[in-house]
Amino acid sequence: MNSVEAGRVLSVLDDTLEGLRLISYVTQDVLDTAEQLRDILGEDLANTLIKHRQLLQSSKSSLNNEQLMASTLELVRLLKKSPSAQRLQVLPYDRTYGVLQALQYFEQLRQFAQKRLTTTVEEDSSNREYFEEVRDREERAVAERLQLEQKLRLQRVELQKAAGTIQVAEDRARGEVAEVQTSTSQARSGIEGGAKSQQEADKAAFKSDLDQVSRELASARSELARLRGEHKDNEALLRKARKRAEQDVEVQIGEYDADVGAKEEELGKARAEYEEVITKLQDYTRGWNEMLQERLEYEERERRLAHERLQANLHNVRINRAARVIQQAWRAYKKAKEAAKKKAKKAEKAKAKKK
Repeated sequence: MNSVEAGRVLSVLDDTLEGLRLISYVTQDVLDTAEQLRDILGEDLANTLIKHRQLLQSSKSSLNNEQLMASTLELVRLLKKSPSAQRLQVLPYDRTYGVLQALQYFEQLRQFAQKRLTTTVEEDSSNREYFEEVRDREERAVAERLQLEQKLRLQRVELQKAAGTIQVAEDRARGEVAEVQTSTSQARSGIEGGAKSQQEADKAAFKSDLDQVSRELASARSELARLRGEHKDNEALLRKARKRAEQDVEVQIGEYDADVGAKEEELGKARAEYEEVITKLQDYTRGWNEMLQERLEYEERERRLAHERLQANLHNVRINRAARVIQQAWRAYKKAKEAAKKKAKKAEKAKAKKK
């Protein structure tokens, strides 16, 4: 089938779907109230609805009824042509579930037909291969799921066995704990009895020790009172001795203060003399530095003058040497010139003789 034929088929399906969509709004409520809807839908459409309702009421079956089918086709054509047919959509009447389901199925059929008609052989083959691959994957996934379920059942059995073992161990541990608690309570009773007897013995020993310590404390207190009486006289003597010692210390402190005052005066005088000596020393140092600076300046001037005299002497020596060199060169030049003249004269004489 080529694209033109496919387009025609799709056009027919679209036209049919449009007719079904329009006729779906013609519910039993619309047919029953066709007279009241004459002003809304128009005269032609209302008359057609009334005629269609009468045919429905008079016909025993809607299947293989040519008049009813012709009326339905006429109603569909009129709904497509009439501009007031769109007003059926705003009426407060609900379409039935069966009609809506039929429309949905027909739309799916139209989409499926379009997909089949617009799909090439290569695309169909590719889709078929893809679906086969998906099916194979699904089969493998199902097989893997079965294997995993089998493993899960085995693991569940193993876990149940392990849980049974753990339960047995727990029961055994509970029994051991009960035995330990029983032995612990017995040991506790024995320990409490021994502790009670030991406590009574300790109380008796403590009471006897307390009586003995009380007697010792009474004797110690009497001894303390006796010692306090004896020490009171000694304390008076010691206080007198401390007073005399304090007086002696005050005298010594006074003498020390006097000696310290004299020493401070001597120290002040010595410090004044020291500062005077320091001042003189600073003056001497300043004068010596000035003299040293003058001496250094004098030596620098002498050194500079000696250097200048040396440079002047060296300049004179160079001048004298240059003069001697120039004189020697001049004498040599004069001798060479005289020798050249003599040689020229001899040559002229020789030429004259040859002629």
